[in-house]
Amino acid sequence: MNARQAALEIVSNVLKNKSYLNLESKRVLSANWSAEDKRFITALANTTIENLFRIDYVLKQFITAKRVHAVIMNILRIGACQLLFFESVPASAAVNESVKLVEKVGKRQLKGFVNATLRNLSKNLGKISYPDRETDLAEFLHIFYSYPKWLCEKYLAEYGEQQTEQMLSFSNDHSLTCVRKNLLRDMRLPENFSAGKYLEDAFYIKNASSIEKMPLFTGGGIAVQGEASMLCVHAAGIGKQDRVLDACAAPGGKSAYASQFASGGQIVSMELYPHRAKLIEETFERLGVANAQILVQDASKDICDYHDGFDVVMVDAPCSALGLLYRKPDIKILKQKEDIPPLVKTQRAILEACASYVKKGGTLLYSTCTIDRAENEDNMEWFLKGHPEFVMNEPGKYLPEKLSKRLHGGMLQLFPHIDGIDGFFIARLKRI
Repeated sequence: MNARQAALEIVSNVLKNKSYLNLESKRVLSANWSAEDKRFITALANTTIENLFRIDYVLKQFITAKRVHAVIMNILRIGACQLLFFESVPASAAVNESVKLVEKVGKRQLKGFVNATLRNLSKNLGKISYPDRETDLAEFLHIFYSYPKWLCEKYLAEYGEQQTEQMLSFSNDHSLTCVRKNLLRDMRLPENFSAGKYLEDAFYIKNASSIEKMPLFTGGGIAVQGEASMLCVHAAGIGKQDRVLDACAAPGGKSAYASQFASGGQIVSMELYPHRAKLIEETFERLGVANAQILVQDASKDICDYHDGFDVVMVDAPCSALGLLYRKPDIKILKQKEDIPPLVKTQRAILEACASYVKKGGTLLYSTCTIDRAENEDNMEWFLKGHPEFVMNEPGKYLPEKLSKRLHGGMLQLFPHIDGIDGFFIARLKRI
């Protein structure tokens, strides 16, 4: 198998099986590839999925057949991806290597079709037409930036034309991975780790395709965790002796981080699924977390024994993950408009149950990794109407100054294109 075959396998499995891009990539890249091949495979698979709507729209202008076999369509997609987005790949190589793939997948009779389609595209790259943004802006944004049309329409309604296009056009350095220095282990970080944008214990590693194999990782010196996720724990304002509940806790990153703040207290990590609770257990063991316990429990179901039992309750609710689309492009394909109302219902049920666990004077920290007002601000408005015993409580003193300036009524919406990190929502409430 060569690098393009590997990228084809990843793309085909993501589209056919609706599987996660990162898991498919991890599986394929587990073979003995060179560092250069790994980077090319990752870039080709990711860029194809990231620009899928645009690639398909362009290909339709050059495909003459009424029906195209799924694997041939995927070969055309990765070929077109190279022609459209890979300046370092000669057009001849993009076409010829795609034709070779046709034979490798047992469709030799279609080599001429693939060759003709991609050569025609190659010769007419400057003549490609896109939807007219003046007559249908949402359609133009949907195709050109390759985001679902329903999401383009939603963002236009909620954020306006300028901010929407800034959000959709944003691209970050995908070669960087954010890690957190674990203060529970005394391990020195290499000098090539670059400093985080907001937090002193956040660092970035470049081109680290196998972090889980690094001695620094296996020894518990670092945890893979984004700065936005870390900021949620900061915003909770956890005290040294606090008892903290982390609802929906898997894979345990926030709980492990919280344990550093509540060094003399206790962490309870709640998780619905036993196999994901096992991930929390493995995380705690690797990072040396000793003041935490794991509870397999549905966070939306009330536990009478927990009433008024915690100084801090963190609800990192299951959500649409729209704040991660800039680095997890498969979500654009997998997520549907119809998925959001059931998520909101679940989020509200979890909030309802977990609110009763907060002591008087205690903190309820609600967070999501989405940019969706229905799951964020609307949920807070709904919750406060039904719970007069809670009020918004500005977390500004626990956050970096440049972020605290953007707080609105105790709430903070992070945007990748503005803040350079994941799009998280953070709200801090106090029980009075």
